[in-house]
Amino acid sequence: MKKLTSCFLSNALVTVAFCASASLATEVPSRIFSINNAMVGITTLDEVRKTYGMAESSRVSREDEADITICYVHSSSRGESFLVFESGVMGGFKRITGFRISTLRQNGNCMLTNIDVGALATGNGVRLGQSLESFKKAVPVKFKRCASGLTYEALSQRAATQEELKRLRANWPNEKQDYFDVTTVIKAKFRDNRLIDLYVHKIESY
Repeated sequence: MKKLTSCFLSNALVTVAFCASASLATEVPSRIFSINNAMVGITTLDEVRKTYGMAESSRVSREDEADITICYVHSSSRGESFLVFESGVMGGFKRITGFRISTLRQNGNCMLTNIDVGALATGNGVRLGQSLESFKKAVPVKFKRCASGLTYEALSQRAATQEELKRLRANWPNEKQDYFDVTTVIKAKFRDNRLIDLYVHKIESY
């Protein structure tokens, strides 16, 4: 069976390097995948640029079909804060498939932005400087300890909407699958019990 994004942008499979074996997903707060006015799987890199600045994209590696990222940095009395958006093959290298907020210096060039990145929060309230206890309440899933932080990696399924099924059947009338496979990754690092780095990633394939 061909594997496609829900927007039918690619027929490639994506391999995610897991720190631990992926598990079946528990209920992940959907708003963890949004920050400011950007939503994973919906917002495009061009829309991000309109908000934060016209940053140049770069490849994360030299491998074929490697993800592309755009990076922003903001300086305040709290220090530097970074915001990185990524898009991979399952986002057609246009729609964001993940983002990172961090106080850790990022690889590559980051564009200065007037938006206070360090003050931003995800849709469910996760922000830099948040305590570990508060973070776990906001993201009540079973994390694994991985190196210096917490990692959640899971595979799940999402039922296709009637509109999506109509498009799927139009393109592949013999296919009976009525759901999308969903890969979810959440990684968080803490220092002195405070969040210093958050990475979220989600892709859907058919």
